[in-house]
Amino acid sequence: MLTSLHTLVNVGRIPSDQALEFQPHGLTIAYGGNGTGKSGYARVLKQACRARSPGNVYANAYDPNFPQLTPSATISFELDGIPHQAHWRGQRGHVPQPELRGISVLDGECARHYLQAREAATFQPIALTYLQQLANGLNQALRPRLQAEITGLAVDVTPFNVIPGDTEAGRAVHPISATTDTTRARALGALTSDEQAELARLPQEITEADPTAKATLLENAATRVDELVNAIGTAAGVVSDDAIDAAQSAHRRLLDAEAAERAASALLQAEDVTQLLPGTGQGPWALLFNAAREFSTGAAYPEQAFPVTTEGSQCVLCQQELTAAAKDRLQRFDRYVRDTASEAAQAARNFWHQVVRDVGLASVTFAVSQNMSDSLGGRMETLPDAIRMFQEDLLSRLQWLRTAMANGEWQNRPAYRGANPTVSMRQIADNLRAEATDLRANLDEAALAAKRLRMKELEARRMLSDHIESIVHVVDNLGHQAKLQRCLEDIGNTRPISLFAGQLARTYVSEALANRMNDELRRLDLYHIRVGVSSTGDAGSVRLGILLPESQLDLHLVLSEAEQRMCALAYFFAELHQSGSYSGIVFDDPVSSLDHSHRTAVARRIVEESAARQVIVFTHDAVFFGELNTLCGDAGGASSVRSICYRAEGPGYIDAGLPYDMRRHRERIAQHRADHQRIAASFNNPPGDNERLAIRNAYDDLRVTIEVGIEDTILNETVVRFRDNISVGRLDGVMIVQDAEYREVQRLHDKCCRNVRAHSHAAGQQRAVTQPADLLQDIDAIDALFQGIRRRRG
Repeated sequence: MLTSLHTLVNVGRIPSDQALEFQPHGLTIAYGGNGTGKSGYARVLKQACRARSPGNVYANAYDPNFPQLTPSATISFELDGIPHQAHWRGQRGHVPQPELRGISVLDGECARHYLQAREAATFQPIALTYLQQLANGLNQALRPRLQAEITGLAVDVTPFNVIPGDTEAGRAVHPISATTDTTRARALGALTSDEQAELARLPQEITEADPTAKATLLENAATRVDELVNAIGTAAGVVSDDAIDAAQSAHRRLLDAEAAERAASALLQAEDVTQLLPGTGQGPWALLFNAAREFSTGAAYPEQAFPVTTEGSQCVLCQQELTAAAKDRLQRFDRYVRDTASEAAQAARNFWHQVVRDVGLASVTFAVSQNMSDSLGGRMETLPDAIRMFQEDLLSRLQWLRTAMANGEWQNRPAYRGANPTVSMRQIADNLRAEATDLRANLDEAALAAKRLRMKELEARRMLSDHIESIVHVVDNLGHQAKLQRCLEDIGNTRPISLFAGQLARTYVSEALANRMNDELRRLDLYHIRVGVSSTGDAGSVRLGILLPESQLDLHLVLSEAEQRMCALAYFFAELHQSGSYSGIVFDDPVSSLDHSHRTAVARRIVEESAARQVIVFTHDAVFFGELNTLCGDAGGASSVRSICYRAEGPGYIDAGLPYDMRRHRERIAQHRADHQRIAASFNNPPGDNERLAIRNAYDDLRVTIEVGIEDTILNETVVRFRDNISVGRLDGVMIVQDAEYREVQRLHDKCCRNVRAHSHAAGQQRAVTQPADLLQDIDAIDALFQGIRRRRG
């Protein structure tokens, strides 16, 4: 049984210094309005105890560190009379203390779960327990061991893929499985001495019998010789006599063209009466003039032919208006530039510059590897030296050519010291190809193929011999693995156990539970509904669900919300009865959506249950709260009441006893005296608005106390607010009010009305604020009045 719930940390905004205490036997009521923090306490118990739908407990959503906050609480309880404490934490992976699972919790969400889900039975006959233990035990005890043993077996066949599958040895083992014939594999893997000698001899025989590889080598060598010949030819072409003659001819054409250009330039100078600048009519000047032409036709005078010499035209270079002499000179310049001598000179210069660039970038070197040099030397001893000397001659001729082009001296051209070696190299390449052709002509393909096939078979058997022990081990492991896998499948097939468990469950669980549930429905005054309980077996366990016999729809789709809530309560009580447990139970707003008649039935059933076990009820329903208190008193018990309220600091504060607004006048008098002391301690004269407000609030509460005193003292609780019936049995205690008592009640009530804010008073009265001493006198007078009436009742 629970004794207290305390030290709540990060549970909403509930303060951690509050403790919600429960009486160990009978009924404890935790009453609180909406938003007072009541559900925060209930949610912790749902998480820590047994609930069909545990839900979640959240930290303070307004805290900036909300994601890092973990709700926690401490739960004190008794087990077999021995005090215990459980520390609950609302984080993933936290397992509540198992002893608390004996406490059952029901709220609206759990009620829906009872109706809409199938859950494992909380009780079952011992035979079902044994079946469940058998089914689960086989799985839990043997499955991990079997899986571990299966995992530990070496069954990798990848290393044996080296044995070709298209050989006799490969066909004997592939694919490797539990049924592989290892006896035949061992026999094939055993090579005789003759077969071992044959395997050692075959590679040389195949090499001798197959000239293809050697022919390919000869052909490749010939190709590399051809490549070197081409490289030498390219290098020699750069400094050949023809190439040098072409360069010299280009230089001569340049000289002739520039001479013609100078003659034309001199003629140009002679035609002008003014001395022209040196170089006029020659290379740079011609480039400048052509640039001026492009500027004129492209930008300055795009619509007119160059040169533009019309009236008012400007020079495109100096941009001054052209004089008659300037126009004449400009036209002569244009005719000169268009003359073939100038164009020929420019073309000759461009061509010569290109020749100079090409020779400057040219290379006459070529690479000859040592292997190539040795190979050529083997064919012609003098050839490597001839190649080196030819390379030197090419370099010498290139250097001479560059010097001649630079200074124009073309005498003493270097001569070659020997013949071009490419002629001999081409002959060697031809000889290599001829030898390759002769080799291929002598190939016996059939004999060669037979030798290769024989070597492949012997090599496969040798590899099989190398791996045979590992293969045998893997084959044995695969056979063992297959047996373990079948065993694993067998222990996982709990259907026969489930079928047998289902038969037992229908007889001893679902039918018995349905009968008890229908009995509970009648005790809850719900006579028009009869339900059944379905059961299914799952690996030996029993899963239950509520159903309406002959209904085509699920129960929650047919019944009203109130009927569903009553069915869930009936199922909850039926489970408790069938389980045989007398541990505590917790309800959180069990009468939500119920009318007054159903509410009374639920209150009566809860009070009845509280006679045999601890019952804790969280509620905000004042009528239901009153029903519980009254019925508990009528049954001769006494409920323990805890009020959960919202203060200025926030929700979750706990007071012992009834909420202040529900207390009897005897309990309220003490609060009035405390309020008086608080008001008197801070009261100032002359009084201001704060004092006026405090006195009005005090008289407001005092008027309620007078009305409550009339209810519980004069009327002897015959008529009580929040209760839907009149206690006729208490009529004999109703007091006849004497005249003096009536006048005193009237006087005190009128005085309260004159001070409260609920009545409007004429502003012209300028009524003075009642002093704290007068307030205390009125408190004492009310207390004395009702004490006197109670004494008169005897």
